[in-house]
Amino acid sequence: MTVEKEAAAAAAPPTHPVVLPRISTDPLDTLVDRMRPALARAVEALQVAAALEADGVTDRIARVEYGFPDVFALAQEVFRRLGPPADDPPAPVATGHGRRQTVRLLLHGPLYALPSAVFPAVLAVLGQRNTVVALTVAGVVGWAYAGTVAFAAYKLLGANRPHRAARLLRWSAVAAPVAGVAVGAAVGAGAWGLIVLVAGQLGYQLAGTVLMFYRREAVQAVAMAPAVVAGVVYLLTPQARAAALLTAAGGVLLALGAALWCTRGRGSGDEPRMRLPWRGLGRVTAYGILSALFLLHAAAPYLLTRLDIALGAAPLILSMGFVEWRAERFRARAVALSRVSRRPADFELGVSRIIGRELLVCTAVPVALGVALVVARPDPAVAVMAAAHAVLAGAYYLAFLLAAFESFGRLCASLVAALALHLGVVFLLGRPVGPLTDTVVLLGSVLALLAMFLLGLAPSVRQVRHYR
Repeated sequence: MTVEKEAAAAAAPPTHPVVLPRISTDPLDTLVDRMRPALARAVEALQVAAALEADGVTDRIARVEYGFPDVFALAQEVFRRLGPPADDPPAPVATGHGRRQTVRLLLHGPLYALPSAVFPAVLAVLGQRNTVVALTVAGVVGWAYAGTVAFAAYKLLGANRPHRAARLLRWSAVAAPVAGVAVGAAVGAGAWGLIVLVAGQLGYQLAGTVLMFYRREAVQAVAMAPAVVAGVVYLLTPQARAAALLTAAGGVLLALGAALWCTRGRGSGDEPRMRLPWRGLGRVTAYGILSALFLLHAAAPYLLTRLDIALGAAPLILSMGFVEWRAERFRARAVALSRVSRRPADFELGVSRIIGRELLVCTAVPVALGVALVVARPDPAVAVMAAAHAVLAGAYYLAFLLAAFESFGRLCASLVAALALHLGVVFLLGRPVGPLTDTVVLLGSVLALLAMFLLGLAPSVRQVRHYR
Protein backbone atom coordinates (compact mmCIF):
# COMPACT_ATOMS: atom_id res chain seq x y z
CA MET A 1 0.00 0.00 0.00
CA THR A 2 2.81 2.38 0.83
CA VAL A 3 4.54 1.66 -2.48
CA GLU A 4 1.32 2.37 -4.40
CA LYS A 5 0.87 5.74 -2.61
CA GLU A 6 4.42 6.72 -3.40
CA ALA A 7 3.97 5.79 -7.06
CA ALA A 8 0.73 7.79 -7.30
CA ALA A 9 2.34 10.80 -5.67
CA ALA A 10 5.26 10.63 -8.09
CA ALA A 11 2.89 10.49 -11.08
CA ALA A 12 0.80 13.49 -9.91
CA PRO A 13 1.94 16.93 -11.07
CA PRO A 14 3.60 18.94 -8.30
CA THR A 15 1.58 21.81 -6.86
CA HIS A 16 4.71 23.90 -6.18
CA PRO A 17 8.31 23.92 -7.39
CA VAL A 18 10.41 21.21 -5.83
CA VAL A 19 14.05 21.95 -5.10
CA LEU A 20 16.09 18.88 -4.31
CA PRO A 21 18.72 19.33 -1.65
CA ARG A 22 22.25 19.39 -2.91
CA ILE A 23 24.74 17.34 -0.98
CA SER A 24 28.07 19.09 -0.72
CA THR A 25 30.98 19.00 1.65
CA ASP A 26 32.09 22.50 0.62
CA PRO A 27 31.05 25.03 3.32
CA LEU A 28 30.99 27.71 0.65
CA ASP A 29 28.17 25.90 -1.17
CA THR A 30 26.22 25.88 2.07
CA LEU A 31 26.78 29.62 2.45
CA VAL A 32 25.63 30.26 -1.13
CA ASP A 33 22.45 28.24 -0.59
CA ARG A 34 21.76 30.08 2.66
CA MET A 35 22.24 33.51 1.11
CA ARG A 36 20.53 32.79 -2.21
CA PRO A 37 17.00 33.98 -1.20
CA ALA A 38 18.35 37.38 -0.13
CA LEU A 39 20.62 37.72 -3.16
CA ALA A 40 18.45 36.43 -5.96
CA ARG A 41 18.53 39.87 -7.65
CA ALA A 42 22.13 40.76 -6.87
CA VAL A 43 23.87 42.37 -9.84
CA GLU A 44 27.32 42.99 -8.38
CA ALA A 45 29.69 41.57 -5.77
CA LEU A 46 29.41 44.71 -3.65
CA GLN A 47 25.79 43.89 -2.88
CA VAL A 48 26.85 40.40 -1.84
CA ALA A 49 29.53 41.85 0.45
CA ALA A 50 26.96 44.10 2.11
CA ALA A 51 24.57 41.17 2.63
CA LEU A 52 27.34 39.00 4.09
CA GLU A 53 28.35 41.74 6.53
CA ALA A 54 24.71 42.21 7.55
CA ASP A 55 24.54 38.43 8.13
CA GLY A 56 27.46 38.63 10.55
CA VAL A 57 30.28 37.44 8.28
CA THR A 58 33.49 39.24 9.24
CA ASP A 59 36.96 39.24 7.71
CA ARG A 60 38.06 36.74 10.38
CA ILE A 61 35.21 34.34 9.52
CA ALA A 62 36.06 34.71 5.82
CA ARG A 63 39.67 33.69 6.55
CA VAL A 64 39.09 30.95 9.14
CA GLU A 65 35.95 29.25 7.82
CA TYR A 66 36.16 29.83 4.08
CA GLY A 67 39.82 30.50 3.31
CA PHE A 68 39.46 33.95 1.76
CA PRO A 69 41.51 37.00 2.84
CA ASP A 70 38.49 39.20 3.55
CA VAL A 71 34.73 39.52 3.14
CA PHE A 72 34.95 41.17 -0.26
CA ALA A 73 37.05 38.35 -1.74
CA LEU A 74 34.54 35.89 -0.31
CA ALA A 75 31.68 37.93 -1.80
CA GLN A 76 33.21 37.76 -5.27
CA GLU A 77 33.23 33.96 -5.16
CA VAL A 78 29.71 33.81 -3.72
CA PHE A 79 28.53 36.15 -6.47
CA ARG A 80 30.15 33.90 -9.10
CA ARG A 81 28.45 30.80 -7.74
CA LEU A 82 25.05 32.49 -7.48
CA GLY A 83 24.84 32.63 -11.26
CA PRO A 84 22.77 35.18 -13.21
CA PRO A 85 20.19 37.33 -11.37
CA ALA A 86 16.67 36.02 -10.97
CA ASP A 87 15.36 38.80 -13.21
CA ASP A 88 16.69 41.68 -15.24
CA PRO A 89 18.43 44.29 -13.13
CA PRO A 90 16.88 47.74 -12.95
CA ALA A 91 18.08 50.37 -15.35
CA PRO A 92 20.94 52.48 -14.04
CA VAL A 93 19.90 55.58 -12.18
CA ALA A 94 20.56 58.80 -14.02
CA THR A 95 23.68 60.52 -12.82
CA GLY A 96 22.42 64.05 -13.32
CA HIS A 97 19.50 66.36 -13.96
CA GLY A 98 18.35 67.85 -17.18
CA ARG A 99 18.86 71.55 -17.72
CA ARG A 100 15.21 72.34 -17.02
CA GLN A 101 15.25 70.37 -13.78
CA THR A 102 18.43 72.09 -12.66
CA VAL A 103 17.04 75.56 -13.34
CA ARG A 104 13.84 74.62 -11.54
CA LEU A 105 15.73 73.68 -8.39
CA LEU A 106 18.01 76.70 -8.54
CA LEU A 107 14.95 78.95 -8.59
CA HIS A 108 13.82 77.75 -5.17
CA GLY A 109 16.12 80.10 -3.27
CA PRO A 110 15.12 83.30 -5.09
CA LEU A 111 11.44 82.28 -4.94
CA TYR A 112 11.64 82.20 -1.14
CA ALA A 113 12.94 85.77 -1.17
CA LEU A 114 10.51 87.36 -3.69
CA PRO A 115 8.04 88.72 -1.09
CA SER A 116 10.86 90.63 0.63
CA ALA A 117 10.76 93.13 -2.24
CA VAL A 118 7.61 94.68 -0.77
CA PHE A 119 8.65 94.49 2.89
CA PRO A 120 9.85 98.12 2.95
CA ALA A 121 6.35 99.25 1.94
CA VAL A 122 4.84 96.96 4.57
CA LEU A 123 7.15 98.34 7.24
CA ALA A 124 6.12 101.89 6.38
CA VAL A 125 2.45 101.02 6.99
CA LEU A 126 2.56 98.61 9.93
CA GLY A 127 5.65 99.72 11.81
CA GLN A 128 8.98 97.99 12.09
CA ARG A 129 8.67 96.20 15.43
CA ASN A 130 5.20 94.75 14.88
CA THR A 131 6.05 93.64 11.35
CA VAL A 132 9.27 91.91 12.38
CA VAL A 133 7.54 89.98 15.17
CA ALA A 134 4.66 88.97 12.92
CA LEU A 135 6.92 87.88 10.06
CA THR A 136 9.16 85.88 12.41
CA VAL A 137 6.26 83.97 13.95
CA ALA A 138 4.63 83.45 10.56
CA GLY A 139 7.95 82.24 9.13
CA VAL A 140 8.28 79.56 11.82
CA VAL A 141 4.67 78.42 11.49
CA GLY A 142 4.72 78.48 7.69
CA TRP A 143 8.02 76.60 7.45
CA ALA A 144 6.78 73.79 9.69
CA TYR A 145 3.32 73.71 8.08
CA ALA A 146 4.65 73.57 4.52
CA GLY A 147 7.29 70.95 5.34
CA THR A 148 4.77 68.66 7.03
CA VAL A 149 2.26 68.94 4.20
CA ALA A 150 4.92 68.28 1.56
CA PHE A 151 6.22 65.22 3.45
CA ALA A 152 2.71 63.75 3.74
CA ALA A 153 1.95 64.47 0.08
CA TYR A 154 5.13 62.78 -1.10
CA LYS A 155 4.28 59.76 1.07
CA LEU A 156 0.88 59.51 -0.61
CA LEU A 157 2.35 59.99 -4.06
CA GLY A 158 4.99 57.34 -3.38
CA ALA A 159 2.21 54.94 -2.40
CA ASN A 160 0.46 55.58 -5.77
CA ARG A 161 -2.21 57.85 -4.27
CA PRO A 162 -1.96 60.94 -6.54
CA HIS A 163 -5.59 61.92 -5.99
CA ARG A 164 -5.28 61.84 -2.22
CA ALA A 165 -1.98 63.74 -2.40
CA ALA A 166 -3.62 66.43 -4.53
CA ARG A 167 -6.58 66.67 -2.17
CA LEU A 168 -4.26 67.04 0.83
CA LEU A 169 -2.33 69.81 -0.92
CA ARG A 170 -5.52 71.57 -2.03
CA TRP A 171 -7.13 71.73 1.40
CA SER A 172 -3.84 72.58 3.08
CA ALA A 173 -3.43 75.55 0.73
CA VAL A 174 -7.00 76.68 1.40
CA ALA A 175 -6.45 76.37 5.16
CA ALA A 176 -3.16 78.31 5.14
CA PRO A 177 -4.68 81.84 5.00
CA VAL A 178 -7.23 80.80 7.62
CA ALA A 179 -4.43 79.67 9.91
CA GLY A 180 -2.67 82.94 9.10
CA VAL A 181 -5.68 84.90 10.32
CA ALA A 182 -5.55 83.05 13.65
CA VAL A 183 -1.80 83.51 14.05
CA GLY A 184 -1.97 87.16 13.02
CA ALA A 185 -4.77 87.86 15.46
CA ALA A 186 -2.75 86.28 18.27
CA VAL A 187 0.49 88.05 17.41
CA GLY A 188 -0.91 91.42 16.38
CA ALA A 189 -3.56 91.72 19.10
CA GLY A 190 -6.28 91.99 16.47
CA ALA A 191 -4.58 94.57 14.24
CA TRP A 192 -6.09 94.01 10.81
CA GLY A 193 -2.91 94.94 8.96
CA LEU A 194 -0.85 92.28 10.73
CA ILE A 195 -3.62 89.73 10.25
CA VAL A 196 -3.61 90.32 6.49
CA LEU A 197 0.21 90.19 6.43
CA VAL A 198 0.45 86.84 8.22
CA ALA A 199 -2.43 85.35 6.23
CA GLY A 200 -0.73 86.43 3.01
CA GLN A 201 2.63 85.01 4.03
CA LEU A 202 1.22 81.61 5.00
CA GLY A 203 -0.85 81.55 1.82
CA TYR A 204 2.22 82.31 -0.28
CA GLN A 205 4.30 79.62 1.46
CA LEU A 206 1.69 76.93 0.88
CA ALA A 207 1.08 78.08 -2.67
CA GLY A 208 4.81 77.79 -3.30
CA THR A 209 4.84 74.32 -1.73
CA VAL A 210 2.09 73.10 -4.07
CA LEU A 211 3.64 74.69 -7.16
CA MET A 212 7.06 73.23 -6.34
CA PHE A 213 5.44 69.84 -5.72
CA TYR A 214 4.01 69.89 -9.25
CA ARG A 215 7.15 71.55 -10.71
CA ARG A 216 5.42 74.81 -11.57
CA GLU A 217 7.98 77.20 -10.11
CA ALA A 218 7.82 79.37 -13.23
CA VAL A 219 4.16 80.11 -12.49
CA GLN A 220 5.10 81.30 -9.01
CA ALA A 221 7.83 83.55 -10.41
CA VAL A 222 5.48 85.09 -12.99
CA ALA A 223 2.77 85.67 -10.36
CA MET A 224 5.13 87.60 -8.06
CA ALA A 225 7.16 89.43 -10.71
CA PRO A 226 4.86 92.52 -10.77
CA ALA A 227 5.11 92.79 -6.98
CA VAL A 228 8.90 92.72 -7.16
CA VAL A 229 8.87 95.50 -9.75
CA ALA A 230 6.42 97.55 -7.67
CA GLY A 231 8.56 97.07 -4.57
CA VAL A 232 11.63 98.40 -6.38
CA VAL A 233 9.62 101.35 -7.71
CA TYR A 234 8.51 102.15 -4.17
CA LEU A 235 12.13 102.42 -3.06
CA LEU A 236 12.63 105.05 -5.76
CA THR A 237 9.23 106.71 -5.45
CA PRO A 238 7.52 106.52 -2.03
CA GLN A 239 4.24 107.59 -3.63
CA ALA A 240 4.01 104.09 -5.14
CA ARG A 241 3.45 102.48 -1.76
CA ALA A 242 -0.23 101.63 -2.31
CA ALA A 243 0.55 100.16 -5.73
CA ALA A 244 3.29 97.97 -4.23
CA LEU A 245 0.98 96.63 -1.51
CA LEU A 246 -1.91 95.96 -3.88
CA THR A 247 0.36 94.29 -6.43
CA ALA A 248 1.84 92.04 -3.72
CA ALA A 249 -1.63 91.02 -2.54
CA GLY A 250 -2.62 90.27 -6.13
CA GLY A 251 0.51 88.19 -6.67
CA VAL A 252 -0.19 86.09 -3.58
CA LEU A 253 -3.79 85.49 -4.68
CA LEU A 254 -2.66 84.61 -8.20
CA ALA A 255 -0.05 82.13 -6.89
CA LEU A 256 -2.60 80.58 -4.55
CA GLY A 257 -5.15 80.25 -7.35
CA ALA A 258 -2.57 78.65 -9.64
CA ALA A 259 -1.63 76.20 -6.89
CA LEU A 260 -5.26 75.16 -6.42
CA TRP A 261 -5.65 74.76 -10.19
CA CYS A 262 -2.64 72.41 -10.28
CA THR A 263 -4.35 70.01 -7.88
CA ARG A 264 -7.30 69.41 -10.24
CA GLY A 265 -7.69 66.12 -12.12
CA ARG A 266 -4.94 64.24 -10.33
CA GLY A 267 -5.47 60.50 -10.05
CA SER A 268 -8.73 58.69 -9.50
CA GLY A 269 -11.27 59.33 -6.77
CA ASP A 270 -11.61 55.62 -5.97
CA GLU A 271 -8.07 55.28 -4.59
CA PRO A 272 -7.94 53.19 -1.39
CA ARG A 273 -7.39 55.00 1.86
CA MET A 274 -3.93 55.10 3.35
CA ARG A 275 -2.95 55.68 6.94
CA LEU A 276 -0.28 58.35 7.20
CA PRO A 277 2.69 57.84 9.57
CA TRP A 278 1.59 60.29 12.26
CA ARG A 279 4.70 59.78 14.35
CA GLY A 280 6.85 60.59 11.36
CA LEU A 281 4.72 63.63 10.56
CA GLY A 282 5.19 64.85 14.12
CA ARG A 283 8.95 64.58 13.76
CA VAL A 284 8.86 66.45 10.45
CA THR A 285 6.84 69.22 12.08
CA ALA A 286 9.27 69.44 14.98
CA TYR A 287 12.19 69.58 12.57
CA GLY A 288 10.51 72.36 10.59
CA ILE A 289 9.92 74.44 13.72
CA LEU A 290 13.45 73.95 15.03
CA SER A 291 15.05 74.60 11.64
CA ALA A 292 13.12 77.85 11.20
CA LEU A 293 13.90 78.92 14.76
CA PHE A 294 17.59 78.31 14.27
CA LEU A 295 17.66 80.30 11.04
CA LEU A 296 15.54 83.19 12.31
CA HIS A 297 16.57 83.51 15.96
CA ALA A 298 19.98 84.95 15.10
CA ALA A 299 18.89 87.50 12.49
CA ALA A 300 15.52 88.65 13.88
CA PRO A 301 16.90 90.88 16.70
CA TYR A 302 19.05 92.80 14.24
CA LEU A 303 16.10 93.59 11.97
CA LEU A 304 15.16 96.33 14.45
CA THR A 305 18.62 97.78 15.11
CA ARG A 306 21.25 96.56 12.62
CA LEU A 307 19.67 95.62 9.33
CA ASP A 308 23.11 95.23 7.74
CA ILE A 309 23.90 92.36 10.14
CA ALA A 310 20.51 90.73 9.58
CA LEU A 311 21.15 90.79 5.84
CA GLY A 312 23.99 88.34 6.46
CA ALA A 313 21.34 85.62 6.12
CA ALA A 314 20.38 86.75 2.60
CA PRO A 315 23.17 84.85 0.75
CA LEU A 316 22.04 81.61 2.40
CA ILE A 317 18.40 82.15 1.42
CA LEU A 318 19.34 82.94 -2.16
CA SER A 319 21.55 79.83 -2.40
CA MET A 320 19.10 77.36 -0.85
CA GLY A 321 17.98 76.23 -4.30
CA PHE A 322 21.59 75.46 -5.17
CA VAL A 323 22.01 73.46 -1.95
CA GLU A 324 18.83 71.50 -2.68
CA TRP A 325 20.06 70.77 -6.21
CA ARG A 326 23.37 69.42 -4.96
CA ALA A 327 21.60 67.28 -2.36
CA GLU A 328 19.29 65.77 -4.99
CA ARG A 329 22.32 64.76 -7.06
CA PHE A 330 23.87 62.82 -4.17
CA ARG A 331 21.96 59.56 -4.48
CA ALA A 332 22.62 59.19 -8.21
CA ARG A 333 26.33 59.78 -7.61
CA ALA A 334 26.37 57.27 -4.75
CA VAL A 335 24.66 54.63 -6.91
CA ALA A 336 27.18 55.23 -9.68
CA LEU A 337 30.00 54.90 -7.15
CA SER A 338 28.62 51.57 -5.89
CA ARG A 339 28.91 50.16 -9.42
CA VAL A 340 32.63 50.87 -9.75
CA SER A 341 33.86 50.27 -6.20
CA ARG A 342 35.92 47.13 -5.76
CA ARG A 343 35.69 46.96 -1.96
CA PRO A 344 33.26 48.29 0.66
CA ALA A 345 36.10 50.42 2.01
CA ASP A 346 36.50 51.99 -1.43
CA PHE A 347 32.81 52.86 -1.47
CA GLU A 348 32.97 54.42 2.00
CA LEU A 349 35.99 56.51 1.03
CA GLY A 350 34.34 57.62 -2.20
CA VAL A 351 31.13 58.68 -0.43
CA SER A 352 33.15 60.62 2.15
CA ARG A 353 34.97 62.45 -0.64
CA ILE A 354 31.71 63.30 -2.40
CA ILE A 355 30.24 64.76 0.79
CA GLY A 356 33.44 66.68 1.53
CA ARG A 357 33.49 68.26 -1.93
CA GLU A 358 29.80 69.11 -1.79
CA LEU A 359 30.20 70.78 1.59
CA LEU A 360 32.92 73.00 0.16
CA VAL A 361 30.81 73.88 -2.89
CA CYS A 362 27.65 74.56 -0.87
CA THR A 363 29.63 76.80 1.46
CA ALA A 364 31.46 78.61 -1.34
CA VAL A 365 28.29 79.79 -3.12
CA PRO A 366 26.88 81.87 -0.21
CA VAL A 367 30.41 83.11 0.49
CA ALA A 368 30.59 84.43 -3.07
CA LEU A 369 27.14 86.01 -2.73
CA GLY A 370 28.11 87.58 0.59
CA VAL A 371 31.22 89.29 -0.74
CA ALA A 372 29.18 92.23 -2.07
CA LEU A 373 27.52 92.64 1.32
CA VAL A 374 30.82 92.66 3.18
CA VAL A 375 32.38 95.08 0.68
CA ALA A 376 29.41 97.43 0.98
CA ARG A 377 29.47 97.24 4.77
CA PRO A 378 33.02 96.42 5.99
CA ASP A 379 32.05 95.60 9.55
CA PRO A 380 33.47 92.52 11.39
CA ALA A 381 30.05 91.56 12.73
CA VAL A 382 28.57 91.63 9.21
CA ALA A 383 31.41 89.45 7.90
CA VAL A 384 31.05 86.91 10.73
CA MET A 385 27.27 86.77 10.30
CA ALA A 386 27.69 86.10 6.57
CA ALA A 387 30.32 83.44 7.33
CA ALA A 388 28.02 81.73 9.85
CA HIS A 389 25.23 81.48 7.29
CA ALA A 390 27.64 80.23 4.64
CA VAL A 391 28.59 77.36 6.97
CA LEU A 392 24.89 76.88 7.67
CA ALA A 393 24.40 76.24 3.93
CA GLY A 394 26.72 73.24 4.28
CA ALA A 395 24.78 72.12 7.34
CA TYR A 396 21.52 72.30 5.39
CA TYR A 397 23.08 70.16 2.66
CA LEU A 398 23.69 67.47 5.27
CA ALA A 399 20.17 68.04 6.62
CA PHE A 400 18.73 67.25 3.18
CA LEU A 401 20.68 63.96 3.18
CA LEU A 402 19.55 63.09 6.71
CA ALA A 403 15.95 63.88 5.77
CA ALA A 404 16.26 61.48 2.82
CA PHE A 405 17.08 58.76 5.37
CA GLU A 406 14.16 60.08 7.50
CA SER A 407 16.53 60.71 10.41
CA PHE A 408 14.34 63.50 11.79
CA GLY A 409 15.04 62.56 15.39
CA ARG A 410 18.76 63.20 14.92
CA LEU A 411 18.03 66.42 13.06
CA CYS A 412 15.85 67.71 15.88
CA ALA A 413 18.32 66.72 18.61
CA SER A 414 21.18 68.43 16.78
CA LEU A 415 19.21 71.63 16.26
CA VAL A 416 18.17 71.77 19.91
CA ALA A 417 21.80 71.32 20.97
CA ALA A 418 23.00 74.06 18.60
CA LEU A 419 20.29 76.46 19.76
CA ALA A 420 21.11 75.74 23.37
CA LEU A 421 24.80 76.31 22.67
CA HIS A 422 24.29 79.76 21.14
CA LEU A 423 21.69 81.00 23.60
CA GLY A 424 23.40 79.34 26.56
CA VAL A 425 26.78 80.93 25.92
CA VAL A 426 25.20 84.36 25.49
CA PHE A 427 23.29 83.84 28.75
CA LEU A 428 26.38 82.69 30.65
CA LEU A 429 28.27 85.81 29.65
CA GLY A 430 25.95 87.57 32.05
CA ARG A 431 25.73 90.90 30.25
CA PRO A 432 24.44 92.31 26.98
CA VAL A 433 26.86 91.13 24.30
CA GLY A 434 27.91 93.16 21.32
CA PRO A 435 27.11 92.17 17.74
CA LEU A 436 30.62 90.82 17.10
CA THR A 437 30.59 88.58 20.17
CA ASP A 438 27.08 87.34 19.37
CA THR A 439 27.90 86.51 15.75
CA VAL A 440 31.12 84.73 16.76
CA VAL A 441 29.15 82.56 19.20
CA LEU A 442 26.60 81.93 16.44
CA LEU A 443 29.38 80.81 14.09
CA GLY A 444 30.61 78.37 16.74
CA SER A 445 27.12 76.93 17.19
CA VAL A 446 26.74 76.49 13.42
CA LEU A 447 30.07 74.66 13.25
CA ALA A 448 28.89 72.43 16.09
CA LEU A 449 25.64 71.79 14.20
CA LEU A 450 27.62 70.83 11.11
CA ALA A 451 29.69 68.37 13.15
CA MET A 452 26.59 66.83 14.74
CA PHE A 453 24.94 66.38 11.34
CA LEU A 454 28.08 64.65 10.05
CA LEU A 455 28.11 62.29 13.02
CA GLY A 456 24.42 61.54 12.56
CA LEU A 457 24.87 60.87 8.86
CA ALA A 458 27.93 58.62 9.10
CA PRO A 459 26.18 55.37 10.17
CA SER A 460 23.76 55.40 7.23
CA VAL A 461 25.33 57.17 4.30
CA ARG A 462 28.25 54.74 3.92
CA GLN A 463 26.13 51.56 3.83
CA VAL A 464 25.91 50.32 0.26
CA ARG A 465 22.58 48.60 0.87
CA HIS A 466 20.86 52.00 0.72
CA TYR A 467 21.86 52.44 -2.92
CA ARG A 468 20.85 49.13 -4.50
